[in-house]
Amino acid sequence: MRNFDEALLRRGRVEAAAPFPPLFQALRIALSGEHAARAFHRRVSEAFPGKAPFAAAAQLVERRIALLARLSSRYGVPLPQDPFAQETAIAPAWRINLERAVAGELATARRYQQLLAHALPPELADAFARLHRESLQKQLPRFQDALRKAVDTEMLHARHGVPANEAHMEHGPLSSFMEKAFSVLAGQHYAFGMMAPLLRARPALLGGVLAGSAGMYLARRRLSSDSGPTHVRRNGKEG
Repeated sequence: MRNFDEALLRRGRVEAAAPFPPLFQALRIALSGEHAARAFHRRVSEAFPGKAPFAAAAQLVERRIALLARLSSRYGVPLPQDPFAQETAIAPAWRINLERAVAGELATARRYQQLLAHALPPELADAFARLHRESLQKQLPRFQDALRKAVDTEMLHARHGVPANEAHMEHGPLSSFMEKAFSVLAGQHYAFGMMAPLLRARPALLGGVLAGSAGMYLARRRLSSDSGPTHVRRNGKEG
C-alpha cells in the first residue's frame, strides 16, 4: 500500500502548502529517506558479500531508523510505509554502486540540512543535526575511501588488460592475498606485475603454480637423498 503523502516523501522537502504541519512532514521525510538507504545498502551487501562498507552502513541506518521511529511515536506521527525493499535496484558494477552511495550520503546530508531550516522542537532539531553530521563525517568518508580504492584497483588491472568488471572479483582469501602481494611487488619487477591480474582472471592458476612448485621441491628432495653419501658402520666406527 502506497503512502498517502508518497509524492511529498519522494520530493524530500517540507512544503508550506501541504495539509500537514512541518514536524509531521519532517519526520516522515527523514524516515522515508533512511528506508531508501537501508534497502540500497542491504541489496549491495547481498550482491557483494564480504565487501565493505555496505553491511556496516546498513547496520548504522537501522539505528537511525529506530531513533526516528521513537521520535515519531513521541510526537504522534505515523510511520511511513517502506516500499523500497521491493523496488530498489543496484548496478552490476561495484564501482558504480560506490558512486551511488557517495551521492546518496551527500543527498542525505542536504535533506537534513533542509529539514533543519524549519521550526522544530529542540529534541528533534538535535537529532536531525546529529544525523546530518553522521552522514558527512562517518558514512560519506567510508564510501569515498572505498571508491578511491575501487578506482585504484581498476586502474591497476586495466594496465594489464583485465576489464573493470573482473577487477573486483573475489576468489578466496589465498588468491586475494597472493594478488595483493604481487601487486605490491609490481613496482619492483615487471614479472610480478603480470602475476596479479593473471591470478584475478585465472584463480586456478594459483593452484597450478603452488602444486607444481611443491612437486618440484619434493622431487629435488628425493633425488638429493638418493644420491647423497652412504655411511657404513664397521666395528662401531663409520667408514
